[in-house]
Amino acid sequence: MKLMLICSATFENNTLSCPAWINGMISQLAFQHDITLFSYGKSDSDTVTFEDNAIGWIDAVSYTDPDRFSELIKKENPDVIVIFGTELKYSLSAVRLCVQANLMDRTALFAQGLACACADHYAEGVPEKVIRRWTIRDVLRRTNLRKEIKNMYKAAAGEKEIIAAAHHFIGRSTLDKAVLRLYNPTAAYYHCNDMLRGGFYEGEWRYEACEPCRIFISQYYYPLKGFHYLLKAAAMLKDKYPRLKIVAAGYNPIEKSVFERELKDSSYIRYVKSLTRQLGLADHVEFAGVLSEKRMKEEYLKANVFVLPSTIENSPNSLAEAMMLGVPCVVADVGGVSDFAGHRKEAFLYPSSSTHLLAHYLDTVFSDPEQASLLGKNAKKRAEIDYDRTTNTAALVQAFQTIAKKS
Repeated sequence: MKLMLICSATFENNTLSCPAWINGMISQLAFQHDITLFSYGKSDSDTVTFEDNAIGWIDAVSYTDPDRFSELIKKENPDVIVIFGTELKYSLSAVRLCVQANLMDRTALFAQGLACACADHYAEGVPEKVIRRWTIRDVLRRTNLRKEIKNMYKAAAGEKEIIAAAHHFIGRSTLDKAVLRLYNPTAAYYHCNDMLRGGFYEGEWRYEACEPCRIFISQYYYPLKGFHYLLKAAAMLKDKYPRLKIVAAGYNPIEKSVFERELKDSSYIRYVKSLTRQLGLADHVEFAGVLSEKRMKEEYLKANVFVLPSTIENSPNSLAEAMMLGVPCVVADVGGVSDFAGHRKEAFLYPSSSTHLLAHYLDTVFSDPEQASLLGKNAKKRAEIDYDRTTNTAALVQAFQTIAKKS
């Protein structure tokens, strides 16, 4: 089968850089299918090698050129076109081109973040003064939190146009199915779970090898990820657990010169640093910087608990990775999360704004290694089923074959 995947990706130094779950998907599909990546990213050639498989590459010049796009479609003649991320600007451009070229009958939309849901929760729990504030970085980039929220609502409007045009929609949660049914009840829905990066299918968390009271959060940079809630919960426990440590992956705002901080610190980052100081957590928070797949896995295994304090999620890849490794998880019960982990079975779930419950479940994990270990083992068993590469690849290929037959 010939597939054209339209997504955000770059290929530099023989490395494909794209969202982890797309990476995992491509690595499985490329063995048996002819794949062309259509991306706004860059590559040195029109063919790249990924995991010993040659895949085509088309850069983004065609997003704004209908004639060029039509020429490429005729040349490539894909059986199925897959557009990743209904919330993204390039997806709206791609859908409009597909509509204009009468290609929607063989085009599948793949759900990612869902702007319709994210817009309402983007800065939940953040003080209004932080939302309105401008840092030097914000001024230079011409955006602050308030403007980011407005832009999210604009993205939601574009997303509704995208969904309304869909004939085929691929998702994996109650949330994305609900959004599709609300804005396009006639489109076909195909349920296909994610495939993870290869390294996360190996290894297993053990309490004896972790660092007690160590919390890992895989993203924190923008408010939707709920880091401010985690800080407030941690402050309730720091006296009981003096060794408590939060390790946050992503941009490190501490190890920067004053000049770099002025250029890179958003209003939310300023708020996070201020809140850390106010709550007496300066010695309990470590910003780990941007982590490779290998380093990310090491941090999961080193942690006593993985926390996902987000205000909204569709199907969080970080939770999938933590569960696959058997890490005890404490997770905000938002969006599609409960489709992947049951409360007190595979994770502790809590209402996203309830910092007291978050603190309570962290306390439970810290104080009861036996229960934490059981939670992790149950999570791994569930993840091995939900993210089985053979099963999920087969479901995805079946969806593509159905779409191709209908076109």
